Amino acid sequence: MLSLLLAALAAPATALALRDSASDGTLVVQNGSAPHGVPVVTLVIDGTAIGHVSSGSPDQLDWVVIDDVNNTNDIGASLTNGAPSLTRKTISDTETKFTGSDFRFRAAGGVYKIWIYGSGVDVFAVGQGKVTLQGTPGAGATDGQYSFNGGGWHSLPPIPSDWLPIRAAG
Repeated sequence: MLSLLLAALAAPATALALRDSASDGTLVVQNGSAPHGVPVVTLVIDGTAIGHVSSGSPDQLDWVVIDDVNNTNDIGASLTNGAPSLTRKTISDTETKFTGSDFRFRAAGGVYKIWIYGSGVDVFAVGQGKVTLQGTPGAGATDGQYSFNGGGWHSLPPIPSDWLPIRAAG
């Protein structure tokens, strides 16, 4: 799945190369999950975010809310693995909510605030910004992991993290 996600980044990453990316960083989240109604990832990014959510069950819905702050209109979502449905709902002039049980999403080349709720959350973000992460509380919980700038993997925290910066290492 991660290789598919990385392959999907080729075009947006090339587009981002046209801007000054000296201080751009990366964030990767793999197989994240949090309690129902709690975002696994809350991301504010000037750049690009591509992800996938999959509860593994068609009767359990995940959702992603994207606030397209600059109205780039370069956001979208699509079903994967034969999932039965995906809904797109306009919340405000800049906010869109995608709901389904197995889908990909993207917010490319702009300034976005993104909330990702569900399980089986995979995200790759490149640019500059900040993120709050949360996994599943409890001993032995399989809550996923995250990495910044190609560094080591860390388990998602059991309570919401402070805002963590996304920028180049250094």
